[in-house]
Amino acid sequence: MKHTKFLLVLLSLLALEAASLLSPFTTRSANLTSAKDTLQTSRISWVGRVKAPTVAGSAHVWIYTAASGIYNSISTANLAPGDSVEIGGTNSYTIATIVDADEFTLTTNLAVNDADDTDTIFFRSKPQHVVTFTTASAITDGFFQVLIPADATNSNDGNPDDGGFDFGSGSVTVTPTNATGYNFSNNAATPAGGTGCTAPVNYHCFEFHYAGTGGNGTAIELIIGNTNGATTPIAPGPEDSTSVGEADAYTVQIKNFTNGSDPETATATDQTNISIGLIEAVRVTATVDPTITFTITGVATAQTVCGTGSTTDVNTTTALNAPVAVPFGVMALNTFKTAAHLLTVSTNAQDGYAVTAIEDDQLGLGGGTTPFIPDTTCETGTCTHLAEETWVTATGNPGFGYSLGAGTGSTMEFSNGNVFASRQFPALAETEDPQRIMYSTGVSDSHTGYVCYRLAVDATQAAGDYENLITYTATATF
Repeated sequence: MKHTKFLLVLLSLLALEAASLLSPFTTRSANLTSAKDTLQTSRISWVGRVKAPTVAGSAHVWIYTAASGIYNSISTANLAPGDSVEIGGTNSYTIATIVDADEFTLTTNLAVNDADDTDTIFFRSKPQHVVTFTTASAITDGFFQVLIPADATNSNDGNPDDGGFDFGSGSVTVTPTNATGYNFSNNAATPAGGTGCTAPVNYHCFEFHYAGTGGNGTAIELIIGNTNGATTPIAPGPEDSTSVGEADAYTVQIKNFTNGSDPETATATDQTNISIGLIEAVRVTATVDPTITFTITGVATAQTVCGTGSTTDVNTTTALNAPVAVPFGVMALNTFKTAAHLLTVSTNAQDGYAVTAIEDDQLGLGGGTTPFIPDTTCETGTCTHLAEETWVTATGNPGFGYSLGAGTGSTMEFSNGNVFASRQFPALAETEDPQRIMYSTGVSDSHTGYVCYRLAVDATQAAGDYENLITYTATATF
């Protein structure tokens, strides 16, 4: 009987051992799902060196095309006009142009000691990290930890590294978003090797502590750094084995710990690893040829385009079969005739354009120099080619002059208001300079303005046909 009992006990123990082998009693952490680290930009930093013939006092920079140490940026790939680069370890400069694969220019000249052979050149890319994931377990009053790869050395000196993100010379901002069951506070950003982040040493550790019951399947968003780069980890430069156009991959870890856990020694309840890729920015270049178009269009009669009292009574739309003439025709004594042209300018010049006008001489008989119809001196004899004055009375005020009317987009040199104000055209015969009549300070698409011509003669004017030439010039500033 004793032997039978012993046999039953032994069989029972064997059965339990077999059951344990079939269904072992182990604990496993769950995977956080839908995890990603969305970078503000995947652009890597640029880490290179100055090379001769670069000299102080010049804005031209040459770079080394062979790698050495961490200086693996060996072409101007990943640089662009407008980038701020630190040269020589202290001073910052702005790139003006990319000349070719190993040359670029700056908007200012290099200072002394910033042009020495092998001086450092850094472009610091500082992308904000937006880490999102879905929780796998409801952990009360716990915390999340995000580990971003850091270089094994010099990972907190504020310069780009070739093996991970640099913490920077200051603090890093961490901003969690509250969710149901997660009220965040006491968040911390710890550089590699710092307290609470000594194992492993090649990660920067960011902790997001929360109060609440947690939840299973809750969407979480954790932000590291800010969009202006002030308190944001510095992206690494290229690794020594990386070719231009080839991304460097890094692994980011996300962990969820229970309250009071030591992340250096405790096992996370849930965690996951995600990969991010960093690569050079693609510099897109294109050339747009400088262009300017300028047209003169006739204006029909009965148009008021240069202020009150300036209705046109001469049709320039079909003048001499082309809208580049002003056919005043037969003049009645002491009576105004008014005509107009529409000027239109389009240009892609960044600094805009100016339209100037000048006449060859005053209206001369048969195009000669004498006799002539004088340029107007307006109502009080004070208007010149540089100053306008009211000209609304023909009797006693003969002459030829012009006024301006507003169109669209352009700025006119002077305005009429509610009366006809006139100037003389400057004259080549008087060695006067062309005068600006309309302009813009930026690019323009069909900017317009009006020129109104006015003529009056008195009984002292000799009979005959009078004429002169007016030249308009549109000049763009590129």
